[in-house]
Amino acid sequence: MMQNRAMCTIIAKNYLAFARTLAQSFLYFHPDCKCYVLIVDDFEDHINPADECFEIVKLTDLEIPNLPGFCFKYDVKELCTATKAHLLDYLIRKKAVDRLQYLDPDILVAGSLDGIYEKLGAYDIVLTPHLDKDYPDDDLLPNDGYVLSAGQFNLGFIGINSSENAKAFLDWWKPKLYKNCVIDVLNGYFVDQKFIDFVPLFFKNVLIEKDVGYNVAYWNLHSRRISRENGTWQCNGGPLYFFHFSGYRPESSAISSHIASSLSRYRLSNRRDLREVFAHYKDLLIRNGHQQASTWPYGFAYFRTGERIPDSLRLYYRSLPGKWRGFGDPFSSKRLKRRAGIDTKRPAVLTPAEQLSAILNSRAWRWICRYGRFKSRYLSPAYELFGRFFGTRRAAIQRSEKL
Repeated sequence: MMQNRAMCTIIAKNYLAFARTLAQSFLYFHPDCKCYVLIVDDFEDHINPADECFEIVKLTDLEIPNLPGFCFKYDVKELCTATKAHLLDYLIRKKAVDRLQYLDPDILVAGSLDGIYEKLGAYDIVLTPHLDKDYPDDDLLPNDGYVLSAGQFNLGFIGINSSENAKAFLDWWKPKLYKNCVIDVLNGYFVDQKFIDFVPLFFKNVLIEKDVGYNVAYWNLHSRRISRENGTWQCNGGPLYFFHFSGYRPESSAISSHIASSLSRYRLSNRRDLREVFAHYKDLLIRNGHQQASTWPYGFAYFRTGERIPDSLRLYYRSLPGKWRGFGDPFSSKRLKRRAGIDTKRPAVLTPAEQLSAILNSRAWRWICRYGRFKSRYLSPAYELFGRFFGTRRAAIQRSEKL
């Protein structure tokens, strides 16, 4: 019996060029499969579904309880990840997909993924780990702490089938994401990922796919080298199945915006093997309309009156789940704004993650890092040498004074 195989991803409408590039690269190797793209915000005035090579799924299709509150309490990254389990469940139950792969929109498929579909005949869930080898001890990023805070598995990819075991996993995962799909490292949460550390313990028939050709990204570049032979992308001399351009911005020369350039282990300047694949991906994004789509506003960033929603107000709302019904529609609730005591006409307050990113990418931080290395390598030994010299000299003077 022919299996109904599909691939899906999730975007806000400003990521349309990424979704197009992903879908086109996937369909090149799987022309008989179907692609689904969940667009979490309004898109009717920007995208014509008939023009796309994928089928669009709307948030309202997923039957998420209290959808306005769900969309209000999460920022765009959190919302896209919080809907993942609901999307997978919808496609399996409503679209009769038997074997399904989720891929983040900032992924380029570089080879056939038939191997994963075949493995979903024997396994119910397929995951890819962030790492296959330990990091160098060089005080650069990413490092152990970086990955430990994000989880053992990267959820830019997950494969799942329509078995009862897989459905039980989705039923377990959905309420986790509904309630706590947040970046809260102090309390152990990192959007949808940290929960998945439990999956090999709680569920059977889970495959951890360790082939280095899957999910190549900035966090595992220390153990992977990219090349191209006769038009085919390779990783470590074997097939490259997909490259995950996590945090990549076509307008920037950095490999990823998630790592401060001053602390990043790799850049295009010291990884010549990456230049061609990044240049190729950038060209595809531009051809797929990135320059226009990237300017489209995120619909859930504003109240219905047009005022921008501060992130601090989302945090406030999220902390009061028992009072949501009293606020009514949070996107038009005057009472909510009054209770929060926030002037929504003022610029939004940066979240802790945004503040940290701004610091790490600032000139002052780069200077501190350079000075720190300079001090560690040259000044500290000099201080120690002079300290010993002057300490010895001071002791001699003190002895002569006693005499």
